[in-house]
Amino acid sequence: MKNEYNDKRLLSTRLNRGFIFLLLVLILPGFHGASTALASGSDAHTKGKFGALHAWPIIPIAMMLMPDGRVFSYGTNLKGIQNAKLHYSIWDPSKGTGTDAFEVLPNTTDTDIFCAAQAHIPATGGALIAGGDAVINSIRNYANDNVNIFDPSTDTLTRQTHSMAYKRWYGTAVTMPNGEHVVLGGRDSKSFAGTPTIPPTENTYSSVPEVRGADGSWRTLNTAISENAYGSLASSWNYPRGWLNPQGDLFIFGHNGHMFKLNVADTGSITKYKKTYLGSRPNMPSIMYAPGRILSVRKNRVALMVDINGIGDPVVSSAGNLSEDRQFSNATVLADGRVWVNGGSSTGNDLTGAVLDSELWDPVNNNWTATASAATARLYHSTSLLLPDGTVITGGGGAPGPLKQLNGEVYYPPYLFKADGSGDFAPRPGILDAPIHMIGWDQEFSIEATENITRVTLTRFGAATHAFNNEARFFELPISAVSNIVTVHTPSSPNLAPPGYYMLFVWNNTGVPSIARIIHIG
Repeated sequence: MKNEYNDKRLLSTRLNRGFIFLLLVLILPGFHGASTALASGSDAHTKGKFGALHAWPIIPIAMMLMPDGRVFSYGTNLKGIQNAKLHYSIWDPSKGTGTDAFEVLPNTTDTDIFCAAQAHIPATGGALIAGGDAVINSIRNYANDNVNIFDPSTDTLTRQTHSMAYKRWYGTAVTMPNGEHVVLGGRDSKSFAGTPTIPPTENTYSSVPEVRGADGSWRTLNTAISENAYGSLASSWNYPRGWLNPQGDLFIFGHNGHMFKLNVADTGSITKYKKTYLGSRPNMPSIMYAPGRILSVRKNRVALMVDINGIGDPVVSSAGNLSEDRQFSNATVLADGRVWVNGGSSTGNDLTGAVLDSELWDPVNNNWTATASAATARLYHSTSLLLPDGTVITGGGGAPGPLKQLNGEVYYPPYLFKADGSGDFAPRPGILDAPIHMIGWDQEFSIEATENITRVTLTRFGAATHAFNNEARFFELPISAVSNIVTVHTPSSPNLAPPGYYMLFVWNNTGVPSIARIIHIG
C-alpha cells in the first residue's frame, strides 16, 4: 500500500527512469526488464514461455499501459471481491514482479469503476473511464454515468465535472482521430424481482451513443439509436465490438453476426450492412491486427478476418479454427504482428473446459500454432496486455469465478529466444536514437540502433478488459535498406493511427526485437 497518496511525481521523472532502463538494455543485451531467468526449454523459440506466477494486489479486471511503461489496473478490492470503488493498482514492470513493483492507491472518486468503458486520453496517455457499477438497495450491477480520468503523472484518479447523459455498465469507448471519444452501449439498469420493501426494476439499456470532446464536453447522437448495434438485442449492449475505421466512422461487429457503420457527425446515424456472419459471444475476443483489419473469434472455434478498408461492405474471410472454443479468452497483437490468444474455457466460466495452452495466429500464412501453457486458468475478468519489452502480461479472472485470481503471469513470445533450441534469451538490438517528442502522421523520421535494422514495427498502447482491447493497433513501417540507421514514415492518417502513444520496435537479422521506444503521435 502506498503511504503518501498525495505525492506529486512528475511524468518527466518517469521518463528519465525510462532512459536509465534503456541504458541498461544497451549495456546488457540480454536484459528483459520484468524478465527473470527461465528454465531451458527446447521449444521456447517456437512456443514461447510463461514466467512464474506472481501476486497482484487486486484482480486486474481492466489493464491499460501508461506512457512511462507502467500498467494501470482496477477491478476489485484487496480481497478480490467486486468493488472498484475502493482501490486501483499500478504495476511497474521495470521493478520485476515482486510486491515492491506494485502500488495500491485509494479510489476517492465515489465511483465504482467496475466494468466501465475505458480508452486512452491521446494528449497525456492517461485513462478515460466512463461509467461502471452502482449499488441500489444493496443490489449490485446497476450503472452510473460518472466520468473519471487517471493521470499517470500524479497517479491520481479524478471524477470529472461533466457526466454522461446515460448510465453505462459494460460500455465501450472508442478514440477518434480528433482526440474525441465515442461511448456506446452498456446497460443502464437491471431486472430485479423486488421484495416487500424493495421495488422491482426492469432491464434497461443505453442504446444512444454519445461523444466526449477533448475539452470534456458531451453531446448525444440522438439520431443514431440502435437496439441491434449496441442496445437491448442479442447482448449488443455488452462491450460492443467497435473500432474507428479508415474512413473516420465507427465499425461495429455485433455478437450476433450483424455489422454496422456509425457516423458521428452532428447527431449521428447508424447503418446496418447487408450481410450477416457467424455469431459470437460477448465473452470472445476480437482485435485489430493491421490497419483496417480485424481478427474476430466466433463460436465453435471459428475465427474470421474482417477487412474494413474499403468504402463498401466489409470483406469477411476465414481465419481458420482455433484448437478450443475459448470463452472468456484474450487476444493480444504481438510486436511482430501475430495475434496470441490465451486462456478461456469451452464450457464457460468454469474449470471443466478450461484451456491452459495458448495459441498463435499468423496473418501472413493464416495458420494457428500451439504455444506455451500457463500455470493457471484465465477465465471471466482476465486480461492480457503487450508491454514495451515485447512480453505480454496476463492476469486476473474471478469476481465471480471458480478461481479468485489475485495474480499474473508474464508470457515471453518466441521471438525473444535463441533459435538453437537452448531456451536461452537471444541478444537484443537496442535503439540509440529515435523521436522522443510528438510527431505527426505521414512524417519521416530516422532510427539508429546498435546493429543493423531489418524490420520496424509500431504498436498502439493497449487497454484491455472483458476479452476486448479496441485500442490495439499494429503497423509495419517499411524500410528501404538494411542498416543500423533507417528512415521510416509514421502511419498516413489519424483514421488509421488514432492520436496517442505507441511502441516502436526495431528488429535484428535473427528476428529479435528491441525494447520499444515510446513515441507520441498526434
